[in-house]
Amino acid sequence: MQAAVSTACLFPKPTEEALYDLCLAGIHRTEIFLNAPSEAETVFVTNLRDMLRRFGAACTAVHPWTAPEEGFMLFSPYKRRAADFIEQAKHIFEAMQILGAEYYILHGAMQGTCKDISLYCDRFHRLYTVGKTFGITVTQENVYRHESANLKFLREFCRILGDDAALTFDVKQAVRAGVNPTEAIESVGSHVRHLHISDHGPLGDCLRIGSGRFQVVPFLSLLQKKGFAGSVTLELYREAFDHAQQLCEDWQRLERLIARTQTK
Repeated sequence: MQAAVSTACLFPKPTEEALYDLCLAGIHRTEIFLNAPSEAETVFVTNLRDMLRRFGAACTAVHPWTAPEEGFMLFSPYKRRAADFIEQAKHIFEAMQILGAEYYILHGAMQGTCKDISLYCDRFHRLYTVGKTFGITVTQENVYRHESANLKFLREFCRILGDDAALTFDVKQAVRAGVNPTEAIESVGSHVRHLHISDHGPLGDCLRIGSGRFQVVPFLSLLQKKGFAGSVTLELYREAFDHAQQLCEDWQRLERLIARTQTK
């Protein structure tokens, strides 16, 4: 396990500026949120890659701008939309190859819009299979108010897809959906490939690490027992912190917590 920080923390700052701020603050491992189709163009992502190299940093995952259209395009009964979405995704996979990123993060369909779990898994698997040809792993994120919000869906998703069920688990999204993060990891933790982490408690459900009551070390220890060896990625909303240096402080704190986990 290694600590990382998402450029999404600094939204709506332009992606290249957000990445620069993270790298300048000393953060060596990132997730990049591409906020517009033009940001998947070769020239743009090559510039991002060059910036990462100058700072000795790496990108482990990409979250594309497609979340609002995923349900309509990929998970509707209309097959041609799904085919078109996958063609668009190939362009993102190529951008990820340039960046050296392995994990693609998918929100999926809004709650109640794709009640056929077999169709959902079939469409996910088509995208997943194409991703693999590019060396990319497509992951389903648990997202509040989406089909993936509840643990029943995640269990069935993993049962149907087996080894091809890959998840990005987001702690704050689980809390917002009323899902206990530890219970979720007990149930589907062996399928988690990427992690979004934040703290939570009486002050809110998306807090800086150490600002809430989340027991990070026991949680990471459980995840590690389930075989997780990916990026523990800090993803905060902009109102949760004041400046990029605080993100670096939390990144360093996560590195220390991960070290404690691995010495247990």
